[in-house]
Amino acid sequence: MEKFLLKTESERKTVSEEKNREYVDILSKMINCKTVFTEDGENAKEYEKLYAVIDEVFPNIREKAERLTFGKGCFVYVIKGKNPKKNIMLMSHHDVVEGGDGWDSDPFVATEKDGNLYGRGTIDTKTSIFAELAAAEELLAEGYDFEGINLYIGSSNNEETSGDGMVLATEYFKKNEIRFDTVLDEGGAITEGMIPGVKNKSAMVAVHEKSRHVFRCKASVSSKGHTSLNGSSDSAVVAISKFVAEVSKKADKIYKGNFYPEVKATFERHVPYMAFPMNVLFGNIGIFAPIIKKIMMNIPSASAMLSTGMFFTTASSGPDKNIQIRDKEAEVTLMLRCVREEDLYRGLEEIRKIGEKYNVEVEEIYHDYCNPTDFNGEAYKTVEKLLHQNFPDVAVAPFLLTAATDARRFTDVADNIIRFAPVDLSKQQFASIHGANENIKIKNIGECVLFYKDFIKMI
Repeated sequence: MEKFLLKTESERKTVSEEKNREYVDILSKMINCKTVFTEDGENAKEYEKLYAVIDEVFPNIREKAERLTFGKGCFVYVIKGKNPKKNIMLMSHHDVVEGGDGWDSDPFVATEKDGNLYGRGTIDTKTSIFAELAAAEELLAEGYDFEGINLYIGSSNNEETSGDGMVLATEYFKKNEIRFDTVLDEGGAITEGMIPGVKNKSAMVAVHEKSRHVFRCKASVSSKGHTSLNGSSDSAVVAISKFVAEVSKKADKIYKGNFYPEVKATFERHVPYMAFPMNVLFGNIGIFAPIIKKIMMNIPSASAMLSTGMFFTTASSGPDKNIQIRDKEAEVTLMLRCVREEDLYRGLEEIRKIGEKYNVEVEEIYHDYCNPTDFNGEAYKTVEKLLHQNFPDVAVAPFLLTAATDARRFTDVADNIIRFAPVDLSKQQFASIHGANENIKIKNIGECVLFYKDFIKMI
């Protein structure tokens, strides 16, 4: 793998301190809005406050872009370009999780300390949506004609709760036959210490994310008479319990794990930056794959990249509440999170065979799979080139996101889906996502705006 000669952080593209100060002030206003989504609309006024801020600070977008709204607050701005040949979507959600305990300051009051901006959403993901909007706002002010593209900027109001915002948006796009060449969402970031043997920072550009498939596993038995006259072995609860126990026991055999292309590429593209002996180990991944796989499968965060995850969740039995009458039905919910659907369904055959032993039917009730994006394709290469230009001190590699993003909603209306935001995170900052003292480097805010401006021009 060719090594890109890394430079120093001082050689990054940046903005003036005065301009960055403007960005911090605007982002702070957005952080100060407690946009925690609840079904009862408890924070509706906070959402309205955020939308008022956006209207105030981005006048060119307000006047020149079309604003589409879906559900209770998911918005998409549409900027029509000159001679458009493709549609591009920039996106990041604007809802956040609750503040939680352990903060040194109010999580919903933007606070500056030691060169960092603290507040819920600084990383996940108000900085990203701010920077996307700021980039478009400045380009409109400069008279940029968005040659060759129609630019869409979308932001869900309920991503954190797996809500319907972007679901409704993609339904609209399907209905109106709007297809995107590239979707760029949050997910990956610039991080440190993520790859063994690599000291420099890495831009982890997610080209795929694990799916969510949900199955109803239902046991049905036929029993007659009073419970005291029947053995416990004919209980639906016992049957479903035996099914769960056997499937769980055989989980590692049902889903053995695999080095998927994007996972393999994550390590291979870091080889030039690895110290000995990691560079030898991962530089010959074909030879050492069995050893690496065995090690990774024993590390939960690493095994998630290699194998389909299996989780039994809710359980119920009934319908008769009379404990003197034998329960005839019982069910559990099974979630499977796969990297490739073909692997999931091969394993599902084994699960269903186990179900037959206990008269358990396994029925799929939710399907949420997103196709991977080619990390050798033009969309990925554009992001890679841009990162080398704007962040010449970091390595760049594709990777598999084991979490979930709104971008997965676009699998039927997009050719390329990439999950990356140019937020530069220390280990502490990475750990603060959904945790206490979430914060971002103040100087990184301007870098984010420049990244999105250049992306729009380059794509």
